[in-house]
Amino acid sequence: MSVSETNISLGEQLLWAFFRLVQMVKIHQANNRLIIEAIAEFREALHLICQETDGANVRLHRGRFFLNQERLNFRPSMAAAVTKLMDYLQVREIQGIRFYEKEDLTNEELVNFAHLLNRAEREKDPVGWLQVQLDTANYTWIEFLVDRESKLLTTETATAENEAADPEAETDYKPEKHYSNSVSAELARRTYAQVMASMARRTYSHALTSVLNITDKFSSQKNVGIQKSKRVIQGMIGILTQDESILLGMSTIRNYDDYTYTHSVNVAILSMCLGRRLGLSQTFVEQLGLSGLFHDLGKVDVPISLISKAGGLTADEYRQVQTHSLHSVRQIIRLNADHALKSRLLLPPFEHHLGINLSGYPPTSRKAPLSLLGRILAVADHYDAMTSSRSYRVAPISPDIALKIMLEEAGTVLDPVILKVFVEMIGIYPVGSLLILNSREVGLAVETPQGSEDGLPVVLLLGKNAHNQIIKKGYVNLSEKDETGLFRRSVVRCCHPADYGIQPANFLI
Repeated sequence: MSVSETNISLGEQLLWAFFRLVQMVKIHQANNRLIIEAIAEFREALHLICQETDGANVRLHRGRFFLNQERLNFRPSMAAAVTKLMDYLQVREIQGIRFYEKEDLTNEELVNFAHLLNRAEREKDPVGWLQVQLDTANYTWIEFLVDRESKLLTTETATAENEAADPEAETDYKPEKHYSNSVSAELARRTYAQVMASMARRTYSHALTSVLNITDKFSSQKNVGIQKSKRVIQGMIGILTQDESILLGMSTIRNYDDYTYTHSVNVAILSMCLGRRLGLSQTFVEQLGLSGLFHDLGKVDVPISLISKAGGLTADEYRQVQTHSLHSVRQIIRLNADHALKSRLLLPPFEHHLGINLSGYPPTSRKAPLSLLGRILAVADHYDAMTSSRSYRVAPISPDIALKIMLEEAGTVLDPVILKVFVEMIGIYPVGSLLILNSREVGLAVETPQGSEDGLPVVLLLGKNAHNQIIKKGYVNLSEKDETGLFRRSVVRCCHPADYGIQPANFLI
């Protein structure tokens, strides 16, 4: 049996087990033998599928099921079950589901998920409601896919072009930000936001896992592939194409304990957003994303005692840390990937600490200027590094101060043109900045609209509820003026959200 035939057979097994599970939980307890058998069969199929890919992407399109872009052909005996499963999903307005293999996934989680699916039929906005339930339960092993033709995300009438589209040529997720002027439009907007935000969170989580797994395998001298990393970056590009602000919001995630991994993901995000702002093709944006993920791989070869050392490093210790750029190149060469792709990923990580005047590290005798991707990566790396807590700098630098420092380095360390575009992208008050206003209000910078006067951002105001929990209070545009022509609100000072124990992404996404 060919690989393709095997996948189709596994797809049938996966869907049959899934359908049995959602039906059985309606009438049996979780410990029932039939439920346990369905779960075991589902796990087996998912495990075998995920040996080749990073997930099982099941999509319903025009009366057909697709598994990871391959159309599934079922045995005649499955016809009735397939029809019922289609009806089951369509009633819940589900266009597709992506399952990820999770080592510690419990039977209880699978049964609970089946119960949620059954209940969703009674909700006005099934997918939106389900997404909230998944986020609340922290079920990162499952996500819903919404096709461009889904009535939740598009106008009520599909265009002739969409009708003629080839389903096998589509990507997994292509939502369109167009809505009808009907009552259901508000549900569509809400669902769009929920699905996009949830996808962003899951993509970020998978990116972290990807970097962590690669680092662990290198440490164990194991063979390392990059297929999962490529899929993660392609997923990020899909989100970036739809809504840049969501991806920039994810780049505000800061984790002191996992700095190396969150830093790598954040640099990938910022680099891709910057590359797209500069008008680079999707191919180059993907290279930027992978370069960002891999730019600090070489730290696995630097003693952890130096990476996590509090206080200053000795001259010898600093020289050891500086070798990580060269080590990153060596690790990228070791990746099990196409040679042509690897050759394109080597230069940016090597260059990201060199500086455009070539006075940085590693020492080099080269005279040629830095590559475009290397200059982009350097700007993203500088910004995220300065605005993160480090072992030698527990108090991070606020975003506005970080930009001021970077502007002072323009022309020597950083490319001034690229830096200018970067500042325009994230704003004078970058996304995630905590702003204290003259109105005694506090809020997070969300985005700086194009054409905003004086580069003033839209701010999400924050407050506290009766339980002393931080909550959202609404959005204000700092460009708004009163009847006298004066700004209604102004910024008193910009702070780092970490000073107040705030993780911006929890509120922005």
